[in-house]
Amino acid sequence: MKKYYTIGETAKLLGVTTQTLRHYEKIGILEPSYISGENGYRYYEFNQFHIIDRIKYLQYLGLSLSEIDSIIKKGTVEGLLPALEGQWQTANQELEAIRARIKDIEWYIDYFTYLSKMDVSKVLYRMHMETRHLIYVPCYDSDELADMEIRMAEVRSREELHQLSYRRQYGYELTTSGLFQSKFEPKTYFIYIKNRPQFFTPFYKELPAGEYLCFRTKLLHEKWDTTILKKYFNSLPKPSTIVALEFEDNLVEYMNTDYEVQILIE
Repeated sequence: MKKYYTIGETAKLLGVTTQTLRHYEKIGILEPSYISGENGYRYYEFNQFHIIDRIKYLQYLGLSLSEIDSIIKKGTVEGLLPALEGQWQTANQELEAIRARIKDIEWYIDYFTYLSKMDVSKVLYRMHMETRHLIYVPCYDSDELADMEIRMAEVRSREELHQLSYRRQYGYELTTSGLFQSKFEPKTYFIYIKNRPQFFTPFYKELPAGEYLCFRTKLLHEKWDTTILKKYFNSLPKPSTIVALEFEDNLVEYMNTDYEVQILIE
């Protein structure tokens, strides 16, 4: 076995570039074993190969060259383990973030395909809904849609609400009288959040879990059929929890958007 390997031979054997080895030398993490005084050629010895290999796998594990330099200079496993444990924690945090993003993507796929999966032959249908978490703003008789949107934007821009995880499910709480008169009379305008806030905010509320009677309509047109609703509730107490959820079928126009009206019945 020969004593010295040129920088090119070393790079080829270890799967790195000569530029990488020159950079290692420049920052002091690994210097050539010998530099020719005649031509400046750089040579490495076999016993340096494991250092190059170690630098490679530690970089793969996420450590910076400065961290690796410190570890190599210490030369002990005790010097390496804290860095590996730190990378383990970082990688797990990144993994949790990726898992959360995957769930969000799946949620949005369901959101944009929800109505297309419904049986359009059913005028009224029942669904069980789990507890849902909302950030909401009040609505007033004089409001135009833009007023509600701006009010919501102002609330969401509050510093303490930045940390919440929102989902683009907008909706309205409707009045009972408006429901049975086919009138768009919102009490509140809301957006879903993924979880209950860990702090108090007056803009948070829950939609209770339970059985909901549902129907689809173009809510803003105010043309849903009230006859079947009046017949259904003829001998029942009038509902108090009524929400209308927006489901976008395009990304530009919203006046013709379909809504699912959900009426808590038990």
